[in-house]
Amino acid sequence: MRKSSHGKWMWLAALALSLGFAGCNLFHPTGSRDADNNDTEALTLDGYLEYQNSNYDAARKYFNKAIRADSGNSEAWVGLSKSVLKMQEGLNVFELASYAQRTEKNGKSSNGFIDMSDEKADSISKGIDSVMIFLNKFIILDTTDKTDKKIQFKDIADSYTILQLSKAAIRIRGMHTQLTSVISADNSGMMVNLNALNELGDSLKPFLNDIAAAAEAIKSSPETASEIIKAYLPDSTRDDFDDEDYADLSVGLANTVIELNERAQTVGEDRNDVFFKFGNHIDDDGDGCVDEEIVDNYDNDGDGEVDEDARDYRTVVLMRKPRNYAELIAQGMDPKTYDLTKAQVDSLKFIGSYQAVDINMNGVFGPEDRSIPEATWQPLDEAEWHFVYRDPNVRDEKNNHLLKFAIDLFFPGSDLDEKIRNKELIRHDTDVNNIKYNLQKRIRMVGGCWKYYSEEQFLQWFNGRNAE
Repeated sequence: MRKSSHGKWMWLAALALSLGFAGCNLFHPTGSRDADNNDTEALTLDGYLEYQNSNYDAARKYFNKAIRADSGNSEAWVGLSKSVLKMQEGLNVFELASYAQRTEKNGKSSNGFIDMSDEKADSISKGIDSVMIFLNKFIILDTTDKTDKKIQFKDIADSYTILQLSKAAIRIRGMHTQLTSVISADNSGMMVNLNALNELGDSLKPFLNDIAAAAEAIKSSPETASEIIKAYLPDSTRDDFDDEDYADLSVGLANTVIELNERAQTVGEDRNDVFFKFGNHIDDDGDGCVDEEIVDNYDNDGDGEVDEDARDYRTVVLMRKPRNYAELIAQGMDPKTYDLTKAQVDSLKFIGSYQAVDINMNGVFGPEDRSIPEATWQPLDEAEWHFVYRDPNVRDEKNNHLLKFAIDLFFPGSDLDEKIRNKELIRHDTDVNNIKYNLQKRIRMVGGCWKYYSEEQFLQWFNGRNAE
């Protein structure tokens, strides 16, 4: 199988070819349009003629008039977006994509988005926002079948992806964080580093919103978006994945990001810590378990909630085929492979920071000999790190995504709302000098991992919490 291009300029050339063949691409000059006697089409033609003559403001006015005559005129919407884009400084495909490339500055990893001046970043950000005003209106109309479909969202998805990824990269530059810190890859799959999301603070929700918008574009046209994704993700993704798998891998990553963003935008501010404090070694949801879930869009502990109080295990969201897949098939074997678009979690990566955490609080955790280096520790309680069903396809078939430690857990309550209300009462009972719900009450009200606590462990639960 053909391997992806390795050189920085090679992928730029490939990206240029990918965009160049797309006539509807926002960065690409349009060809001529033939108008019939319809007013909106005549106005659209006039707009494109002005555009070709680089009279972008005049073109913008014609396209606006065409849209007022017929709001479903897709060519006018795209022409308007192209005209507004051309009126902005620094918004071209090569410049934006090149900013994403990793550099070394003073011995530290950096990129063009981080290194650019605040003025430059602000100018690009505002320029992207100006274009998105019209693009997002067009996308809503297109996805609800209210346009003529001469041009569709999928036709401009590559350009939209570039703009949204650039917006996301600019948003997190203030934390000196880059996209490559959030998404990485090795030969087992692509990973989302949830710990990096922890550090985004108030920028987390808008950042995820930007990335999710790009993810929708990726899903709309994964083949044309693949070269763009390679430009914004780590170099290792070009080494570890073959071109023929890259589109599916991109869709899988997009699905995971969209799920994260949906949760971020719908969770109330008062429960942000429950879902977006990854791997902090604290029971964030009040069920007595510590960092018990993984981010896979399923309930892993049986309490009815999804991805709450999650651990940071550098989530493996995309699994690749074995390197010798074709060879194994030729030998008549049936090697394990996965639907790359489904973002399945294959297995949990055990990292050092969890080796001193007793996730279900049953007293079994870490190695017996604590003097050995943490990097070599292995989990003593494997039930905390293994699914009931190892194969993700089997988990889907049986609708059982529990981890083994959750088999014996019980969560009382007539419905999910009651379970959440009880957990919230416990979660906010944080003053060790004025405890409202003692250990026995917590066991009766919430169940979960509270049944494993001793009185000493119960008092330790209050450590590191602000009294409310």
